[in-house]
Amino acid sequence: MTSMKSLLENYENYQKNLLCLQDVADRLLSHMKGHGVSFRPEITDGNGAFSQEKLCGLVGEILSLWAEKQREGTFTDPKTGESLSEPWIQDRKELYGSYLYLVMRCSLNKGDYALVRGGTMKARTDFAFLLEQAKRLWMNWCVMSDSDGNKKNELFWGYDEHFGFHLYRVLSCPKAGYDYPMSNDWDLPVNRPAFMTEEGNVKRSFFKKIYCGKAPDPWAVRPKDTVEEDEDSGVEEEPEEEDGLDGYDAEEEYEDDCGYEYDEDGFNDFVEDWMYPEGCEEALYEAGAEWAQKQADLEYLVLLFTYQEEYLAACRKFAELFEQAKPEVLKGFCEDLEEMVSLYLVKRGIPPLMDTDQVLDVYSSIYDGPCRQAERCARGAQWKNL
Repeated sequence: MTSMKSLLENYENYQKNLLCLQDVADRLLSHMKGHGVSFRPEITDGNGAFSQEKLCGLVGEILSLWAEKQREGTFTDPKTGESLSEPWIQDRKELYGSYLYLVMRCSLNKGDYALVRGGTMKARTDFAFLLEQAKRLWMNWCVMSDSDGNKKNELFWGYDEHFGFHLYRVLSCPKAGYDYPMSNDWDLPVNRPAFMTEEGNVKRSFFKKIYCGKAPDPWAVRPKDTVEEDEDSGVEEEPEEEDGLDGYDAEEEYEDDCGYEYDEDGFNDFVEDWMYPEGCEEALYEAGAEWAQKQADLEYLVLLFTYQEEYLAACRKFAELFEQAKPEVLKGFCEDLEEMVSLYLVKRGIPPLMDTDQVLDVYSSIYDGPCRQAERCARGAQWKNL
């Protein structure tokens, strides 16, 4: 009989291989849907510079096409004369619009994410990249509660690590050293697991994966004899010595019981060699030069980034709408955004899926190739287990 350990190992291998096939299948469908087309020409002027007017126009057109499709064929409310789908549309429209604006706006600055957040991710100006970032954000959605029972939506690692919001910390308050984040580290859901609900995509039961089997600090077991030294504990701290270590004057020579005379110059030379080994000065110089270069690049970024107030307002608006959004709104976040993109691309006649002959060619090659090969693998597995 298969042990639980071997079963879990086999299932882990199963999931890993499944992800490989899903990745290929997703790429195939993305190409056929036309998601690889760039929206850069639609948000830049003739000189290739960002155009606030054109970006707002593109976002407005995408939202308008999507809203009209939702209204199509629905009955009207006799009291208001509006489509019965109107409240459903309004619950989502502004949230989606602010997200589209943020990702498209930041995608023009290709190296900024790596500069601000580190890593190697490079921004792209195609719709596939936009949808990839939406899925990444959606996967980090969690619902937090407070002591009063109130709930709000949050992102497990905060807003600042997600593309589109990463420049907020740089642009919001440059005088603070280009580090004024949207989300405070101490208030992130990852640091408050006890307040997480079972709603959202990140749930309490996922902690065994997130924390790799180690309980997060808020749930860590505290030793029984531990005494917390705070204002109400009644434990007084010992006063610090002002003259020097153990009451001795640090500047006086000290002779121990063995007759050893303390050599201050020799000791200082030893400490200096220990703290600054050979090659350390060059490494410190290089680190300092890298830090100075990064500060210069950040300053350059701030100077060149146009329409900063509009960007910051969009960040705040999304966070406000996201926190209070209904669960059914966020559950359909990725699907609705993909539908918006598809409607816009179909209007422009871009997706290969609109051409029946091309679709049949791709279908035939898949059916006669990978599909039949998978069928043979499945039959082999069935015979093996008879």
